[in-house]
Amino acid sequence: MSLQKPAQISTEPPLKPESSFYFGWLMLPVATLMTICTLPGQTVVVSQFNTAFRTDLGLTKQSLSLAYLIGTLTASLPLTYVGKVSDNLGPRVTTAIVVAGFTLACLTVASAHNIAALTLGFFMIRFLGQGALGMLGSHLLALWFERRLATVESIKHAGMSLAGAASPLVVVWLISATTWRSAYAILGITVAVLILPLVATLFRNRPEDIGQHLDNEPPEYHDRWHDIHEAKVAPEAQVAFTLKQARSTLAFWCVSLPGILSGLVGTAMLFHIQPILEGAGVEGFVRAGALSATWWSIVLFISIVVSGPIADRVHPGILLPISGLLTALSIVIMALAQSEIAVIASMAVFGAAQGIAISTSGPTIARYFGRKHHGSIRGFMTTLMVAGTALGPYLIAIGEQLSGGSFRPPLLAAAAVAVLIAALSAKTTTPPTPQE
Repeated sequence: MSLQKPAQISTEPPLKPESSFYFGWLMLPVATLMTICTLPGQTVVVSQFNTAFRTDLGLTKQSLSLAYLIGTLTASLPLTYVGKVSDNLGPRVTTAIVVAGFTLACLTVASAHNIAALTLGFFMIRFLGQGALGMLGSHLLALWFERRLATVESIKHAGMSLAGAASPLVVVWLISATTWRSAYAILGITVAVLILPLVATLFRNRPEDIGQHLDNEPPEYHDRWHDIHEAKVAPEAQVAFTLKQARSTLAFWCVSLPGILSGLVGTAMLFHIQPILEGAGVEGFVRAGALSATWWSIVLFISIVVSGPIADRVHPGILLPISGLLTALSIVIMALAQSEIAVIASMAVFGAAQGIAISTSGPTIARYFGRKHHGSIRGFMTTLMVAGTALGPYLIAIGEQLSGGSFRPPLLAAAAVAVLIAALSAKTTTPPTPQE
């Protein structure tokens, strides 16, 4: 949809909110905490266990990457189904089930004594944590906000990035203070303690359930907003793409592919950050890896805070190519890195790129394709992104092996792909209304 004429919104006086208190503002911290609690299933945390996994279980970089590939790739397959369940049962019940399963997943990783058990654990934490719980947090906000969706999404992800900035150093400390097994068990139990009480008390599925409306504004305000922006898609009462209809459009792929590549390459760099630094001859590479991940999270926070409100006003066909080109630049810096500072710079640029992509892609999907089937559509999109995170570490590890122990050739190849996807995303435009 075109978002290039924001000034026109102010030509008419804004309508007053319908209610003095909007329950959606409570859903924002709930969704933020849900997203933060995906961290035990995110590569930024899993990567801190890389050396411990390989040492304790006697694994090579390639075998560990293969376990992560199998676990993550299979984890991506059921995510579309989770979206459909959320469309039918609502995100509240679905979240309770997912959180309980995610806690069990962390305990499974903590008890793994061979590569088969670790692979099962990877499947569970990537499916239920990184995939399902993260998708449900975004799905919840899309049911409560539309005009402000990119802004509230940016607030949610800003909270996540702050937690992500602290998590590598906290996890490294936790491992050293206890054991890696105890550390993973503590992480899983913490998720249940934080989320389940909120699900039982504050959680609400959508504004219509309690007599409120999107953004706490009368429906006619949204009608006017859509007319001003020449939008062809709107809330579910007007247009509701099915999953099949959405993925048959060019717009879906223009918006989705930058996020898929970002997950693929970003996961690969984070997952292999310790061996990359070790190969560059950096002393204390475990601490340096955690520091690099921390700087990535700090810049990601800044990028999200800045780009979220911008994404509510600027066309995604402008923002997504910028994200793609910054992704390519970060990969090139990583490929050429010979020091800790260069690796930190690479992760910082990647954080800037990822922040723009996060602030743009999710809200655009909701605005282009409606809310009625948003869970299914977002679930399928998450499936693709998680599949990308599965392939990334393994492809880079195989490329490193085929290149005689150098990460440079596979990373440079990924940079070239990032440029091509940036060019494709420039073609993003509002999809035509589906025909019944």
